[in-house]
Amino acid sequence: MKKIYIIISLFLLYFQSIAQNKSLIKIALLMPFCAEEINQNPNHKNADLGNACREYYQGLLIAADSLKNAGFNIEITVFDTEKDTVKFKKILNNEAVQNADFIIGPVIKEGQLMMQNFKNKKNAFHLSPLFTFTKTKINDERAISAYPDLTYYADCFVNYLNKNSSVGNIIIMVGKDVSDKSLSNYIKQIVKPEFPLNVKQIDLSKVGDIYKNLSKENDNFIFFASDDENQINAALKIIADTSNTFKMNTFGLRKILDFNIINTEYWLKSNLHIISPFYINYSDLLTKKFIETHRNYYETDPNEFAFVGYDQFIMTLSTFAQTNGSFKDLNKTATHSLLANKYLLKEKNNASGLQNSYLHILKYTDEGFVEVAW
Repeated sequence: MKKIYIIISLFLLYFQSIAQNKSLIKIALLMPFCAEEINQNPNHKNADLGNACREYYQGLLIAADSLKNAGFNIEITVFDTEKDTVKFKKILNNEAVQNADFIIGPVIKEGQLMMQNFKNKKNAFHLSPLFTFTKTKINDERAISAYPDLTYYADCFVNYLNKNSSVGNIIIMVGKDVSDKSLSNYIKQIVKPEFPLNVKQIDLSKVGDIYKNLSKENDNFIFFASDDENQINAALKIIADTSNTFKMNTFGLRKILDFNIINTEYWLKSNLHIISPFYINYSDLLTKKFIETHRNYYETDPNEFAFVGYDQFIMTLSTFAQTNGSFKDLNKTATHSLLANKYLLKEKNNASGLQNSYLHILKYTDEGFVEVAW
């Protein structure tokens, strides 16, 4: 236990070193907690969204306490947007939002679209905590998306192959969603012409065709560009059944971890890798301390959103302090390594703001998921 507190002390020393400016940092938090609706009906249609926001906020509060102990002067004003666009418009005119140095939120697409033309008195950046730019045409140079865009998943996959395989056979499996095919097309574009990788696309509904496209001589890298649970599980069964004959490596998106039906035998035999924006290492000493603190605060274990809330608040406030509020000054050089997430902010283009580009690659083993280097 003593070792844990030594590490926590070193963690705080880092924040103390960048908390040189003692001036008050005003933060506005805009999230659809939908508190009144959920209190009246725990099974309300907005319950999942509202509870995710609440859990995010709980992790954020632990981070805020840590930063205050390290010398940060922070004021947080919280607004429940209630997933109501009329109320959200009124909130944007609130004095606390107009005078905020930094804004966390909104969470959903409609709010992001409404923020495109929003300017507060301090021209503050605003962080979208659970949203990506993938399916929207948002031009907002003050926006920060904490979750990587779909194209970064393709970049991660191809870069991993470029570094770890000299030859192979890529099979991209797509569903009916337009974004599946867009992701597949992007992978085809970024595979280096000089790299000996044969790239093919197969519709998940025709998964039986996979046999025609497998190589017995080289590794087969199968990438699920879809998140369709039934079709992916059917494909994993077929892939697992062929693992004794072919060299199989499968790669999927984070959503696979949330499937209702999970067959870990198929995961193991198909050599499943998950590309994920977060990875919680429960043996890490800082992670154990965070879980202990969360239990003391809320009498429950933290979930993914609590970890995300903690990490995002630490990342944004430490970056804010280092750059005096201008995130673009640090976006190309600063990597934040925290409990479950890593952040490397990059410009999507000149108009659409900043987006996290860092992803983890997790491999399923007999002992569960382990992170692999890429």
